[in-house]
Amino acid sequence: MGSELRIVLTGGSLELIRVARNHIARLESLWSRFLATSDISRINGAQGAPVTVDPATLTLLGTMLDAWVLTDGRYDPTILPALLRQGYTCSRFDPTLVTLLPSLAVPAGHLVDTTLDLERGVVVVPRGLALDPGGLGKGLAADLTVRLLLAEGAAGALVGIGGDLAVAGESPSPDGWVIGVEDPDPSRPDVAAIVLDAGGVATSSTVSRRWAAGGRERHHVIDPATGESSETDLATVTAIASTGWAAEAHATAGLLAGGEGVLDHFTRHGLSGVAVAHDGRVLLTDDLRTRSGAVQGGSR
Repeated sequence: MGSELRIVLTGGSLELIRVARNHIARLESLWSRFLATSDISRINGAQGAPVTVDPATLTLLGTMLDAWVLTDGRYDPTILPALLRQGYTCSRFDPTLVTLLPSLAVPAGHLVDTTLDLERGVVVVPRGLALDPGGLGKGLAADLTVRLLLAEGAAGALVGIGGDLAVAGESPSPDGWVIGVEDPDPSRPDVAAIVLDAGGVATSSTVSRRWAAGGRERHHVIDPATGESSETDLATVTAIASTGWAAEAHATAGLLAGGEGVLDHFTRHGLSGVAVAHDGRVLLTDDLRTRSGAVQGGSR
């Protein structure tokens, strides 16, 4: 998934590491927009025709719709054509893997027009609509892999895929799962430490995945309102939620809300979060402030 993978287990056998890696690799084979044989690529190429997909992909599509509604459209998986126009067409790790879309693909669309037939395993996406799970796919993959590891005998598990992670079960520390929130400037120390019993943590960033196109520097966080790389004043936003996918969706929404709106977004949704502005300001939801400077986060 174009990211560093981190797996931490308590209990269970080391064989579970292989199980987790294989599970995540399978999800990538189904969900990657860079693989022509993936379910997502086949859906995008079907141009309105029914497509039979894996049950995991049906879960992904349902989750994408939930996230779109939950964030009032700030998480929008239909903006793939806009992302490609900005120049993010190839895999960062293998430039031979290129996202291809039909010529009729529209800049954005309405996800509610997608039809999911759970019994038959069939999805119908309106003609012209192109989907990209984005970071939400990593968050959901972390959720599903943690669930699998616990079912296979682990007492506790952490799965981190890039900036998205999920945790559940027995932690290595008696205090809980301790997650550091990195400063976007790698020369500076972590801005906070989050302590969780279970749940998800995700960071959305305008600092990573940057490139130059058309004489401008661009990044992968597209503002659905403009179809362009967001001009937010925030460098990173980290959200804490009950799942990895929800944390990812809210981190993206918070980033797009900017410094004036990010804390209001978290408050309205009953979430905890941390934002770091390009000028170095650190913004914390009130419930995360402690005398020690650590963040005592709970899953919500």
